[in-house]
Amino acid sequence: MYSTSNWEILWTLEGHSGKVTSMVYSPNGNKIASGSSDHTVRLWDVRTGMCIHTLNGHDAEVRSIAYSPQWDRIASSSNDMTIRMWDVESGECRYIWIGHTDKVSGVIYSPKGTHVASRSDDKTVRIWDVDTGTCLYVLKGHERMVTNIAYSPQGHQLASGSGFYIRLWITATGECRHILEQQRSPVLHVVYSPNGNQLASAGYEEVRLWDADRGMCLHVLEGHSDWVQSVVYSPQSDLVASYSDDRTVRLWDAATGACQQTLTGHSKEITSVVFSPKENRVASSSRDTTIRLWDIGVGASRHSSSGYNTSVKDVKCSPKGDNVATYSKLDMAVRVWDVETGVCRHVLRSHIDIVSSVDYSPQGDQIATGTGSWDNTVRLWSTESGACTHILKGHSSWINAVAYSPHGEQLASGSSDNTVRLWDVKSGECRHTLIGHHIGYVKDIAFSPRGNQLISSGYDSTVRVWDVETGTCKFTLRHSSCIRCIAYSPQGDTIASSSGDNTIRVWNVGTGECRYTFLDHN
Repeated sequence: MYSTSNWEILWTLEGHSGKVTSMVYSPNGNKIASGSSDHTVRLWDVRTGMCIHTLNGHDAEVRSIAYSPQWDRIASSSNDMTIRMWDVESGECRYIWIGHTDKVSGVIYSPKGTHVASRSDDKTVRIWDVDTGTCLYVLKGHERMVTNIAYSPQGHQLASGSGFYIRLWITATGECRHILEQQRSPVLHVVYSPNGNQLASAGYEEVRLWDADRGMCLHVLEGHSDWVQSVVYSPQSDLVASYSDDRTVRLWDAATGACQQTLTGHSKEITSVVFSPKENRVASSSRDTTIRLWDIGVGASRHSSSGYNTSVKDVKCSPKGDNVATYSKLDMAVRVWDVETGVCRHVLRSHIDIVSSVDYSPQGDQIATGTGSWDNTVRLWSTESGACTHILKGHSSWINAVAYSPHGEQLASGSSDNTVRLWDVKSGECRHTLIGHHIGYVKDIAFSPRGNQLISSGYDSTVRVWDVETGTCKFTLRHSSCIRCIAYSPQGDTIASSSGDNTIRVWNVGTGECRYTFLDHN
């Protein structure tokens, strides 16, 4: 493990007696799971570098590992032809899934975490029920080993790649709905668009765009001169970015298939590409140790930064738009950049763990940062000087969200310790500790437009409405599954919440009553 602030080795995780074949961080970043040819899966504490659990049971090399969206389970696949489901807390094996007749090369969770899909060298894909441990469907039809699988964003469709073909499956029935032929080369990568309407596949020198519903090839995107390693859709699904071993990024119109721009400048292989939230820019990272920020429409590299050697996790724009704050997937610092010059104005570094959340004050003169399990602090920074003005201590676990009140006088922080804390920005004192979420972590928080109320949501399937002045819980609004997102209306008289139970609910702020339940999502 390396520190991304200075790239010194933090820990060398020793314990496997064979080569490490797969590794994945937990969604909250405080654990690492590793699989090995020594037949074991190991869970590591990121803070101490200690091995928490050694998961024994596989009889051959472990090929793939996946965390559940709820962080509480791990699925592992092996050359012993089995998949095992492990409890993260206890390290116990909950299920052993037997059915494949050859090596199981990959596993993924469905978006809601209710199912696991496995791919195998036996040319099949299997869908497993997480709660019962039973195999629901065996997806047959491929003539070669399956090398790629991907769930659609809604989870109702699964794509599998094998050789020159992609098959689209209905997850509710196990029926193969479409067979898509890549034609020129084997399939390297498949990905759904965020709206689920399209599927993109990458191969040698080309990308193909498919209608996910009808299974028709919409466009063949030609122009790269080497293998296309990956494809990324823009947040609105209207643009496609592809990057290739030819060291270029190409931007394509998803509707017409036309190449809008070819972005050149990297001197070594490109490792990742991300769209900015507003889609007017694209960032790319490379083995040449640089990140390049590109203007869409201009096609020029607006700025090139070597401040990171890992992918950028998030970007926050200041209220005035004159600077942006960025932090990377494994970084313990936040960098503040001048938008016009591309110069890094400040490196906000004093956390001793990975930065997990960032927010600008409404006036733009302050930045709040939250961090993880080593640190568990919120820090306030001056955007003018880059100095840390306050260290807010009190949480006992990972900080998942920070949010300023509309006038910038208070800050709210939500944590995996199941609490929300309200802080006085000027003094740094904790005004209230809001206790009520008893199961799972606090995922999201939001102030009302007037700042007199705060809402919080978590994996206990509730939204809680708090009085900011007194710190009391006014209402508890319930779904039947974890809450994904919460928001106030501009007038502040209603709250909207979306949930893993496939519903959106609109609530009356004054009474706590559910006014509408929208059921059309599947």
